[in-house]
Amino acid sequence: MEAVRDSVPLQRLSQSSEDRAGDDRIPEYDGRDSASSTSGATPMHDEELPSYSQVRSTGQIIGRGHSTLLHRSAWVTLITIIYVTLAIYAWTMTVVLSYHPIKAKSWGYNIANAIYEQEESKIDFARSARIYRSARTLQSIVQVATLPWITAVCASAAVIYTQNQKNTGLRLRQVTTLADRRWDDPSLYLSLAQGRWKQHGSALLWVAMIIYIFGAITYPIQSLFLTTQTIKIPTEPSNRAKLNDFNTADYQYIVEIAAGLDMLQTRSALSQADGHTYYPNIWSNNSGVQFITLNELSSETFYSQLPNGFNTGLLRQFAPRVNSTASSETILADQFPTNCSTEAGALYLDYQTTYTDRKSTYISEISNHSYYGLIACMPASSTKSRWQMTRNRQDFTEVLYLNLTGSDIATSSSDAAEYLYKITVSTTSGYFELPNYMNNNTPGPLLESDPEDLCDEKCMNQSSRDSWQTWNYKYARRSTTTNTSTLEAGSLSPLNTTYKGPLLMTALATFGPNSFIDTFPASYAAIEAESKATSSIATELSDACIANPPLSNLLLDTSEGESLCVYADIWYGEWYPAGSSISQWLSWFTNYADRLPTAFTAAAYLSNAQLLATIPGSWYVYQDLGENMEIPSISLTGIIVVSVLMGVYLLPLLALSLYAGYFARWTGRLDSFAMLRFGAFAGDKVFPMLVGRKADSVAELDEMSGVVRDVARAGAENEVIPIGRLGFGEGRKLKSKRRYECFKGDDEPLNPQEFQRVQWRVHHRG
Repeated sequence: MEAVRDSVPLQRLSQSSEDRAGDDRIPEYDGRDSASSTSGATPMHDEELPSYSQVRSTGQIIGRGHSTLLHRSAWVTLITIIYVTLAIYAWTMTVVLSYHPIKAKSWGYNIANAIYEQEESKIDFARSARIYRSARTLQSIVQVATLPWITAVCASAAVIYTQNQKNTGLRLRQVTTLADRRWDDPSLYLSLAQGRWKQHGSALLWVAMIIYIFGAITYPIQSLFLTTQTIKIPTEPSNRAKLNDFNTADYQYIVEIAAGLDMLQTRSALSQADGHTYYPNIWSNNSGVQFITLNELSSETFYSQLPNGFNTGLLRQFAPRVNSTASSETILADQFPTNCSTEAGALYLDYQTTYTDRKSTYISEISNHSYYGLIACMPASSTKSRWQMTRNRQDFTEVLYLNLTGSDIATSSSDAAEYLYKITVSTTSGYFELPNYMNNNTPGPLLESDPEDLCDEKCMNQSSRDSWQTWNYKYARRSTTTNTSTLEAGSLSPLNTTYKGPLLMTALATFGPNSFIDTFPASYAAIEAESKATSSIATELSDACIANPPLSNLLLDTSEGESLCVYADIWYGEWYPAGSSISQWLSWFTNYADRLPTAFTAAAYLSNAQLLATIPGSWYVYQDLGENMEIPSISLTGIIVVSVLMGVYLLPLLALSLYAGYFARWTGRLDSFAMLRFGAFAGDKVFPMLVGRKADSVAELDEMSGVVRDVARAGAENEVIPIGRLGFGEGRKLKSKRRYECFKGDDEPLNPQEFQRVQWRVHHRG
């Protein structure tokens, strides 16, 4: 039955019953080419056929009934939808990722969405990175495929365009322009500029030009706006430090602090300090300065327990800071306090010593009886602890009065001089934001209030979680008496002050109990006695450093080799009194009076360091330096411009592909093979094989219709299955349910409906 279906001669079924009864043979090919036998719907005899028709395609057997239905081509629409989807996806993901990761509001750090927090609130940065890589890859593919695919869609739509126009609605030259795909040909634009739109132009050409031009410029313009930037994404925070905290309200420990221990520790630090060594814990408000010495301290520098430049990365973290600045001025005797020795709570230190200076044997202008004296006074208003256990900013000032006298600092050979100084130290403390990525890696300013009140989504809790505890202190007072003390009179109650101010700490460390001026005579005598008892050679000890008085390293410029030490005072084998060394030390305060502010500022720095090292409290500092991730960067203007450009070419391209895929078509594309068939239909009498460099001057192209039609064929309407013939010019519109003559390779068997019609005709006429 199938064999019958495929081989039934459709033309034979239109004959009369008598003819069919007398001749059941299938008619043979009659030597007439239907595609070329009709020019303008006029049949041509064999002798009128053009020369090209003498060499026939083996598949062009019209007489045997090769025919096919017209079909739609959905592949253009399908691929265009895929192309548009990829283009929109790549652009959308690029825009989205330029503002925030997937399933998050911004790339800004948020502790609630950090990768190390609750599982349900994590941000999948790896997923965002994969999506960005895929978007870049797809964008590259789309960019490369844009112009070729625009051309392919327009060529496919041109087929439908040539068959859906009115009979005279499209000239052959306009069809050749579309077939040549001249929307990408600069010469066409030159012709159009010269006023030849009527010759070449058509609605489809206009649409194709718009799509092609905007498709060509969209991605170069996009590259002008779109850049990449590297950001930091969270990894895992690390607890880098546990600092002492000014606020102790949330903790409870029993701390036994020996009175004076802070003084001893500060004294040790003062003895070791110098003005040319870099201190890593000195910070500067000028973030470009990292290495600072004690000689370079100023109102722009401050102390923090963390090393200068410590960076917390993606986290906002805060740390305590203290800044003290000293000033010095010479005062008159009536400006020196007179009630220090009697004022309750005041610090009063009085050292007055007369000694026999053996140098007078050789230097007659120096009196036999030499003398030195030191009075240090701090009023009670300065000796009370000025520190408050609060994270808010606090400012206070301390004052120290010094009265220095002695033979070695005398300005004349007979009278001991008296120098009076007022040392003022102003201290400011509080908290500051540590360098991080949000503040451009610079230390923040001194905060006015508790940093926990300022914390945001980028902070981690820094205070201890032992909130059930509160502080409770017990202090044990240590004895301050010594058998060898040279302290004549004193009011030492400030020794028990908790959280001493930096100037009070400096004064006690430098001049207080067991300080150099207090104990050196006894220690010097012990060295002298030991040397004589062991018959040591005195000259060997004269080069030995036996004491390093506090502040001496800061008063003297040690970088230039000035002496830091007190040596054994030996003259021709004779030991001289310790008083001469003490008097020499006191002379440094007057000889280098211009360096007193520098020395006391440095001493305050060391005192503050000691304070912050011993106060209770736990203040944790976390760090998360993050990992690098590359994300797109584009301005709002760029987003608007590129989105408009993409819309201008993508929407018409999609519409054109739907147009190309909706209608049944007579050929796949308007290409060279389609135009070859156009020429075959017209014949070589219209378009002979002649030289034609100037196609614009060929008038036939402008006169002949280029609309593809179903041209009339003799006897076609009487056939059981009517078979149409393609041509251009006058004719009917092509229909999807009608068969048309085709090449052998396109021959399509009868479908069930057609076969039933044939069977019905055979039986009713048989």
